[in-house]
Amino acid sequence: MEDIARQLSSKEVTKVPIESLAMISTFLMLMAGHLLKVLAKKIQMPFTVLVCLAGFFVGLIPGVAGMDVMTKVWMDLDPHFMLFLFLPALIFESAFNCDYYTFKMQIWKILLLAGPMLVASTFLTAIAMYYGLGYYQEDDFPFTACVLFGAIISATDPVAVVSLLKELGASKQVATMIEGESLLNDGTAVVLFTIVLEVLSKDCVATPGFIATSFLRLTGGGFLCGCFFYFLLEWSLSNIHNNPVLEVNLTICFAYLTFFVAEVTALKVSGIIAIVILGLFMSRKGKTKISSESELAVHHVWSYIGFVAETVIFILGGMMITFKNLELEIFTWKNFGRSMILYVFITLIRFVLLLCLKPIMTRTGYPMDMRHVILMTWGALRGSLGIFLALVVSINKSVPSNIAGTILFHASMIALYTLVINATTMPALVKKLKLSKETVIT
Repeated sequence: MEDIARQLSSKEVTKVPIESLAMISTFLMLMAGHLLKVLAKKIQMPFTVLVCLAGFFVGLIPGVAGMDVMTKVWMDLDPHFMLFLFLPALIFESAFNCDYYTFKMQIWKILLLAGPMLVASTFLTAIAMYYGLGYYQEDDFPFTACVLFGAIISATDPVAVVSLLKELGASKQVATMIEGESLLNDGTAVVLFTIVLEVLSKDCVATPGFIATSFLRLTGGGFLCGCFFYFLLEWSLSNIHNNPVLEVNLTICFAYLTFFVAEVTALKVSGIIAIVILGLFMSRKGKTKISSESELAVHHVWSYIGFVAETVIFILGGMMITFKNLELEIFTWKNFGRSMILYVFITLIRFVLLLCLKPIMTRTGYPMDMRHVILMTWGALRGSLGIFLALVVSINKSVPSNIAGTILFHASMIALYTLVINATTMPALVKKLKLSKETVIT
């Protein structure tokens, strides 16, 4: 360790083994997360915003104590690896800890938001980008690329949304509806993303039949995969009594196994939907299979896993906003202006779609009024998930570099805008709209 410390403080940092740099940088991020968590509580600022900004500025550091080398260690990793490492834990933890009864009461609202509204938002965003920003004038930027961007950016990030709602103490009904939307539309958006990326990379025509069958296979297969692993986990837990270590181990293993079997094996179905189903079913009934002596241990372990994943993924997301965009040399004033206009378009599209769906949503679940429309519009945060999906596009050799670079730039900038502008003003908005947890909606 002394040798590593000496190398980090000298020009020999590049000689430090990659494994050591990755390990050191991970613990540095967790220490930073600890300090930022304390700071966030003192200054009453969302934790996710602070860690993302920390990563943003780390990406700009020109080689202080080898930080540029440690940054590059993470930046050179395959984005698929980072998604597979953090996404199962984040999504399962969120679904597992949600209030199933409230979720069930809001299910039709959630399905409307995560289904028809997300699809409409995807194509309206594509139209706004293609015609509103003038990409129709560029021969090498097809409409399909705009649809791909729409799929990436239309889904709200469950990590960012859930973290913020927990800190703000939003009412359970409102929080569950927004959290449920962010969980399910995550799966829907990634399904659309997968289909459109295949069309774009193979330069083929997407027929309605191809889109429909692909969508049903990915979503339906994900649902069945989640159900299968839930029953297997429930049976496994029922055969263990008062053994916290083994019960915690089972929940962690099954969360990752479900995702990997769905995504990596020959099934090729939606791993996100499979994880959401596993977590929701565990929230509904699976918790009763956990021994009373193990409940607290399971809760604490998953809370820490959520903190670790949240900290690392948001710092990495912030680093990628600067590191990858500067690397692609696409950070121009013209693109910066386009990204700001696109941010306004996306916000307006969500607001209009919510207004259109409001008459239907008021007839199901808990009552809904204009306050909820405003909060759901402003609370639609985009986070590191969109950045990682854009990175997946950037490493696809079949996608032209100009398309991949443009999508990555706009996705990262929209994520930054929503975290810096929307997230920081959310506490005041929740208070102004009187939608805190003390509010009772009848």
